[in-house]
Amino acid sequence: MKKYFNKIVMLLVVTTLATSCFNDFPVDDRGLLITTKNECYISNFSLYDSSQSEILVGSAYIDTTAQVVVGYIRHGQQIDHVWPRVSLCTDAILTPKITTWTDFTGSKMDVAFVNGDFASGVPQTQLGERVVANGNFPSTALKYSVVSGNRKTTKEYTFVIVERPLQ
Repeated sequence: MKKYFNKIVMLLVVTTLATSCFNDFPVDDRGLLITTKNECYISNFSLYDSSQSEILVGSAYIDTTAQVVVGYIRHGQQIDHVWPRVSLCTDAILTPKITTWTDFTGSKMDVAFVNGDFASGVPQTQLGERVVANGNFPSTALKYSVVSGNRKTTKEYTFVIVERPLQ
């Protein structure tokens, strides 16, 4: 019985060693699995202050074609010490990695508002479309790159913050 047990254990050890030598699952410099997915886009964006409260008004407008993210804040809201939270498609990574509080004041943009931009206090799609179509983003606007799961495609997104008018 002991003889069979030893043979089974040896077979398991050899099998384990043999399969661990294969490099079918490569990892990147962050230790994350490199997959075959070619998608790279931002699916959601939010900003949090030091009390962990979200400071964006409504949802951010994300244009994956123009690679622009527009966040809306209340009039007078401080954005010099905020924590961005960016959701990506499956297996993608964000560079540079967000590891500390961030100053978004350089991303603040002045916009001429028209009727209907804010319905019931929530920014409407037409405002985001107009901001992106304008294209005159601040030169100091923050930029983050999204890298696909296969690490072959990179898209740089510009982050713009629009302050809601005082009402």
